[in-house]
Amino acid sequence: MSLTDILELNKTELFAKIRDGLPVVQKTQNLLDCKDDLLFAWDAKECCLLVRNWRSSLAGEVSVQFQTLIPSSTVGLDVDRVLASNECSLVALSGPRGVTILELPRRWGPDGYYKDGKARITCRTFSLDTQLFLNNPHLEVRQMRWHPHSVSDSTLLVLLNNNTIRVYNHSKLRHVWQVGPSLHRGEGTSSLCDFGEVAVDFDIAPAGKTRGDSETTGKNETTLDNSNKTLMAAKSLPKQERIEWPVVVLRENGNIYVLMTGVDSEMTRLQGPITITPQTRDNYGLESCALMIIPSLPPTIVMAESNGKLHHALLMEAEAAELSFNEVDDFVLIEPAEYVVHVLETVELELGLAAGGGGGGAAAASYNCPVYLKRDLINEMRYFAYHNAGLHAVTVSFISELQRYLDSESEDDRLELAASSRAEYILCTKFDSSESVNAVFGLALLQIPAGVVLLLGSGQVISLKLVIDAQLLVTPNESKQAGLDVSQQESGPSFVDTIKSLLQRSVNQPILAEKLASPSAQESYELLNQAIEVLREQYLKRHDLVRAAFARHINQIQLKREQQKLEIQDLEQERELISERAHKLAERFEEISYSQELLVRKCNGLMQKANAALPNNVVAEREFAQEVSRLNTVTQSMAAGLESCKKTLNKQRYHIAKSQEDLKKNAYELPEKQHSTITEILTQLTGEIDRQIIDVKRINKIVGV
Repeated sequence: MSLTDILELNKTELFAKIRDGLPVVQKTQNLLDCKDDLLFAWDAKECCLLVRNWRSSLAGEVSVQFQTLIPSSTVGLDVDRVLASNECSLVALSGPRGVTILELPRRWGPDGYYKDGKARITCRTFSLDTQLFLNNPHLEVRQMRWHPHSVSDSTLLVLLNNNTIRVYNHSKLRHVWQVGPSLHRGEGTSSLCDFGEVAVDFDIAPAGKTRGDSETTGKNETTLDNSNKTLMAAKSLPKQERIEWPVVVLRENGNIYVLMTGVDSEMTRLQGPITITPQTRDNYGLESCALMIIPSLPPTIVMAESNGKLHHALLMEAEAAELSFNEVDDFVLIEPAEYVVHVLETVELELGLAAGGGGGGAAAASYNCPVYLKRDLINEMRYFAYHNAGLHAVTVSFISELQRYLDSESEDDRLELAASSRAEYILCTKFDSSESVNAVFGLALLQIPAGVVLLLGSGQVISLKLVIDAQLLVTPNESKQAGLDVSQQESGPSFVDTIKSLLQRSVNQPILAEKLASPSAQESYELLNQAIEVLREQYLKRHDLVRAAFARHINQIQLKREQQKLEIQDLEQERELISERAHKLAERFEEISYSQELLVRKCNGLMQKANAALPNNVVAEREFAQEVSRLNTVTQSMAAGLESCKKTLNKQRYHIAKSQEDLKKNAYELPEKQHSTITEILTQLTGEIDRQIIDVKRINKIVGV
């Protein structure tokens, strides 16, 4: 398994088929899209859409490698963008000269294929405003997005280069929203293009506050809401209320406009240009090319320039509505802006690696190209920027800090946006000084497991696994740092955090994609030198810093250990002294306790005598005291008599035991021979007596006595 192709898509028939019909012109486009477990890819050679169930193909051998969705009508567009709808019921195929909608068939079967795995399926298609593009040869499509509030999952917004957004529902044109001055390209080129007044991109912000239709006069107050449940909220609203969606429009000169409108409303309110703070001379982008909104609270706006700069800003409500200057076109009504854009940071991307430059910012200054943005639906803090020179993954750090601040219930909590965003160069396709590029032709984000699939102009497919959220890699010890008390926080950062900060790289070594032509020896040598320099500056040098930090930390620990040993010795001596003092205090306590008992007894005796000697004592008490004294005397005499009896009994027991011992000693014992002789005589006498008794009994029977 290749490290740059985890899913092994280069070996599949789907991309082998697409590889034959890739465009010759190397410019960034997106011929891939992914929804749930379906990966869509446009085949420019046969003008059909290929789809593959990538999740089921991971399990093992599959019977259906991919399916071919054939449009019912000929698609005559040079498709450069494939965009599936939110519920994956439609797919929009966009090119510079038009948009075509393709209806997807139903899915059934155990593996979830279209029409149970049929290889080739004809799908209904319809083109949008074909006659409009035929009559206007200079008209081009700049951007298209599916509306998130569409109940039927069929509302498509298309931005054209004449500063209009056309709203379609299936094949029908519903509305035309003017977002800027009209551009009339008749005899010559309009000067508005020279001033950058053409809208280049737009995105839809979270829904605003509901407004009743009866409020035709007065002020229209709107607030941004971060809830993702706007659709359910809209269904529960009364009929006279509706929801307004702020459509944020970016122009080439960096100006931002907000179009307030409903999903099915002809009436719109255009506001702008929105004030951008803090103010700069270049107005944050003289060559703006892309815009994206992250639905945080407040919404985060990402503005991209063709020189590689990304501006991260917050879309917030203005304290008071601001009036703007009059537009060139008198037919466009501009209302006072109710929002302001506050730029928090600017991230500069490396657009390729400079030859022999060490991978710094020199490459971004020497090469310019359009930058395209794509949100990560799994991780709200991350998005991707792809261009002719590769792919970047950008993590916006302040979004988590904003969420933490909003969720905090402490009144003393402060909002500190100190952490800067991180831009990681994932894939580099330009690493020499030549004009040839290997552009990104397709980008698709996979979910569960998270991954990314890229199709390059050379036909190579890159598939990588992604970490869903970097915060999930935090160890349990690090997760407990948030609950530390103030005293522990004042001790400074931990050693682990220090090492992590030292290992944090400003530039990484991205994956280098294959070029269309084999590099020369000089280019290979420059690339090798550059990789070695990045390795030395960003890897080995930081490891040396970490080693020095470990040495300092070890020295500090050894010093603390010696100091703790000395303190332990002092504590042992103190413990001995304390034990000796405790022993002396215990002896003194026993002496005092014994003296106290004697004093208590004496006091009790004196009190008894004093009470008995009182002249006003009661007769009963006196008699009771005399009786007690008499009983005490009798008891003492009885005790003395009992003691004398015990002594007499002991004497008698002694004499008895002694006399018994003397008797045992004075007893006469016959010799053994005499004893046996006497025993035999007694035995014979016993036998003689027994015979005589028997004779007497026999005589008695005879006589009859």
